[in-house]
Amino acid sequence: MLILSERQIQALIDVDELIAALERAHIQYSTGKAVMPVRLVVPVPQIEGRITSMPGYLNENKALGMKVVTYFHNNDKQNLPAILATIMLFSAATGKMIAVMDGGYITAIRTACASAMATKVLANQNTPVLGILGAGVQAKAHIEALCRVRKFDKIKIYSPSGTSAASVKKKLEAEVGVAIEVVKSAEDTVYGADLIVTATTAKEPILKAEWVKPGAHINAVGSHRPDRREIDGATVARSKVVVDCREAIVAECGDILLALEEKSIKEAAVQTEIGAVLAGMKPGRNNTDEVTLYKSVGIAIQDVATAHLVYQKALERKIGTRVEI
Repeated sequence: MLILSERQIQALIDVDELIAALERAHIQYSTGKAVMPVRLVVPVPQIEGRITSMPGYLNENKALGMKVVTYFHNNDKQNLPAILATIMLFSAATGKMIAVMDGGYITAIRTACASAMATKVLANQNTPVLGILGAGVQAKAHIEALCRVRKFDKIKIYSPSGTSAASVKKKLEAEVGVAIEVVKSAEDTVYGADLIVTATTAKEPILKAEWVKPGAHINAVGSHRPDRREIDGATVARSKVVVDCREAIVAECGDILLALEEKSIKEAAVQTEIGAVLAGMKPGRNNTDEVTLYKSVGIAIQDVATAHLVYQKALERKIGTRVEI
């Protein structure tokens, strides 16, 4: 069995290769060539935490795996992230565990690369201004990934205090070669943006329909709980909605569930999966003025596809620690 650390994984992942791997994984899922249940979330109030399991199988890759995520909100007292993740890969021939790897960086970069994957087929070709709401791990990963699929003249980023946004500017502006502007409000971030990312932990909408310009594309990745939302119902109603997984979206996505509850949209509005668009089974953008929305909650096939890619590259480069259990 091969054990891989976060640092080793970072050295093995190429963003362009990962975007392509995720495209293949989503096509497999939407064409019936993958197995993936909705994630199982188990609250454990006795220890003030929860544990989540996310198994999946990609038939064309013969990739079988599972991510396990824990959430302990008091972890900051022990200098640990509240969310920790581990990914396991298994032999599709025997079921024997073949790899264990840190899931933190994989979760961040696969989410951003999935947004880049969606952006390629849903956004207009010309997107000079990128607006990002939120300035955490996902904001950084999205800047890295989206700069691979679109050319930007300016990136606008907002965080409530401005401190996190300023940190992102300092770390990434020179690296990506694009001017990053720290803005003072969510409205100013969204106004005039051609491509928008929402990557926050907001409980109430922070993006409103009247701020969004015609032809904009939105990658909404922050909300993945039924009681939380980043986007108001009017934005969802105005947009052509494409999702990562219909089953997961209607089970756990507050952005969609609350819009349905308010009757802003009907369930028919959230039937198109990105894998079906990539496979040519469903249309993507219809015209340059259409507002498109890619709503993702993060799904197991993304983790399995990423871990499989990392594992194959680790074998080629002889990276990682081998153990027997």
